[in-house]
Amino acid sequence: MKNYKINIPIAVLLVLLFIAYKNKKQDKQPIDVQQVVSVADSVSVGEIVYENDTLSLSIIDSIDFFKAKALSKVPSEQDTIPYISDFSIAKEMLKGEVTFGGWNDSFKVDSNIVGESIAFIRFNNGDTINPNYLKYTWDAGFVRYYPSERILLMEGGHTSDFSIDLEKRLADVEFVGNPAYIIASPSGQYRLNGWFPGQECSEYFIQKKESKGYGLLARLPLSISDYGFDLCTIIDVFWKTDKELYFRNHFFGDVEDERMHFFKVLIK
Repeated sequence: MKNYKINIPIAVLLVLLFIAYKNKKQDKQPIDVQQVVSVADSVSVGEIVYENDTLSLSIIDSIDFFKAKALSKVPSEQDTIPYISDFSIAKEMLKGEVTFGGWNDSFKVDSNIVGESIAFIRFNNGDTINPNYLKYTWDAGFVRYYPSERILLMEGGHTSDFSIDLEKRLADVEFVGNPAYIIASPSGQYRLNGWFPGQECSEYFIQKKESKGYGLLARLPLSISDYGFDLCTIIDVFWKTDKELYFRNHFFGDVEDERMHFFKVLIK
């Protein structure tokens, strides 16, 4: 019994030493530079929390945020891109290109039935799309048409966004976005865009100007901590320069959350 009592603390000590050695060894493992993930409790101001070949995302303090905002040449509140929300007007403007209709008993969009869903698209180059013959029929109704962007915005289930770039013949909201989210950099070379997938938090990406319209440059990460969905709703957005974007993170219902930070994005 005497030897038994002496051996217990020694065994515990050996276990603790092994754990310490293992943790120290893990600390030396290389970090994936494509995405630097930080535990929420250990995130510090000025830390790069996400980085890839295109951009870096840092958490900054409120002083640096408002100082940058004061120096910004572009107001955070920009004019909304002109749009048509009257369906009858948009339908007439898109006549010959987009055919609308209503749902029939076979769960197909029928152009002979009055409705605001898309039954058929004929692009200006002659290409066509018939949603009824796609794997998943577009269960979405008209919201707005943006003539200058040539973007048709629709609304699907759970008020989710669905959009079509008629100029690029692209029916994919993850690349087209929702024009209501667009905030352009000072020269218009870059712009922030985004869309709502129907589950409280929006998704965001940055576009770069091309010869025709804008194309995807990079997506902002949904998660930078163990919590996930860190960038839920971006507010107070402004560009200080063409390659410096600032914003605050916000959560549904104005709830207090440890993920509510000030952020800076640097485009490389």
